Formats: sequence, C-alpha cells, structure tokens
Amino acid sequence: MIKFSLCIEPVLAEIDFYDRIKVAAELGLDAIEFWDTEGRDVSRIGRLATENNLKVAICCVKGAWSKRMNLPAPFVVENVKESVRLAKEMGCNSLIALSGDVEGKADSQKNILIENLKRVADILVKEDVTLNLEALNSLVDHKGYYLDSSSIGFEIVKCVGCDHIKILFDVYHMQIMEGNIIENITKNTGVIGHFHSAGVPGRHEHFNGENDYHSILNTVDKSGYNRFFGLEYWPTYDNKQSIADVMKYLKG
Repeated sequence: MIKFSLCIEPVLAEIDFYDRIKVAAELGLDAIEFWDTEGRDVSRIGRLATENNLKVAICCVKGAWSKRMNLPAPFVVENVKESVRLAKEMGCNSLIALSGDVEGKADSQKNILIENLKRVADILVKEDVTLNLEALNSLVDHKGYYLDSSSIGFEIVKCVGCDHIKILFDVYHMQIMEGNIIENITKNTGVIGHFHSAGVPGRHEHFNGENDYHSILNTVDKSGYNRFFGLEYWPTYDNKQSIADVMKYLKG
C-alpha cells in the first residue's frame, strides 16, 4: 500500500509551521516532510510527528540551495555529516540533495557528482540514511539547473553503486522535462528513493493536470516500492479542503 507524505512548506501558510504537523495527521497523511533544517527545531519536529503518529519522511540537506553536491568534496562531506545528524535527531532517515547549475557547455558535472556521492557513501551506510539526488525542471521553475533529466540521474546513481544513494523522482518536474513517466519509473524503481508529485502544469492539485495519477500510483505500487510518495504542491483554494480532496483523489 502506498504511503503518502505531505510537504508542509507550500501548504497551510496561515498556520504556524509546527502546527501543520497535526493538521497533516488529521487529514490522513502517513508522514510529513519539509525543505531545509536551517532555522528549524528538529527535535520539536520529531516529537510532534511522533505524538501525531506520523513519520518524518524526508528533508533537504542543510542549506541545500547553497550547499550543492558539486562543490569541493571536503565541504560536501562535512555538510552531509551534519545533515545526517540533524535528520536522525528527528527520526528521519532520508535526505534530499541538489546538483549545481550548468557552468559551461561541457558535461563536466556528472563526474563530480559521482565522485562526491562516492565520498559520502560510507557515512550514509553507517548511519542508515538514504541520500536522494533530485532532478528538477529547467524549463519553468529552475532555469540553469544541471540535473534536469531522470536518465542522467539514474546513470549517476547506478555509477555510484550504493543502495543508500538514490534519485528523488519528482513527477511534476519530469513530466515537464521528458514525460514517459510510467516507463521511467518501471525501469528504475530500484534506484528511486522518494517521489514528489503535483499537477502539471501549474504545480497545483493533482487532479487538475495532464497526469493520470491513478495509473502512476498503480505502477509504483506494483513495482514493490515501499517508501513514501510525497505531495509537494501549491493549493489553489482552501488548503485543508484541497489536501483532503487530493488525498481522496489519490486513494480513489
């Protein structure tokens, strides 16, 4: 059975960040997730999640947008170590990391990402934390972002060869960049560590867009994937009702 996680950053803006955890539980989610640990009380997040029978599915490495995985190796290694510590403090065993931006015409970043990921592999295995490299779209939301292809992401992860290093497959981003969602998931389930999702276009409710999420979820379910399917979207109407409607649609 698919387990659903709600990213509490883009939703429920009128509610205190920490209070959103209880709301997620009331709306039937299995877990919560958020972006950056900087400025967050991770102990409080972990405690509130436990009190509301939720898991903390995933969060970004500390300072994810400024501390990219293509930076000098010592910098990357230290940030991953600190991010693992913060994640484990709240009972979370999964992290999101980002590539850098395109810096030239030559594809030089792929090898840098592979080498840096290899350097943190032992840390992740020892601490039993999975690092998920995220592919984003470079057409609408993140112009200049290097890793805008799931196929390159899968290739990078397969080259690293560590079961604690995977790809975050964001259906919204990859629909914009390449489509072919179901086949790409089916062929690469073993190297996908987390999913994000939203309606395309607009990044709003899942039922307003060009993706058939029932078919996508059926594919994920049949693949044997046993982690979380994350909802990372911006509601277009009353947030609680929107989340409830999305959950009803996805479970329908």
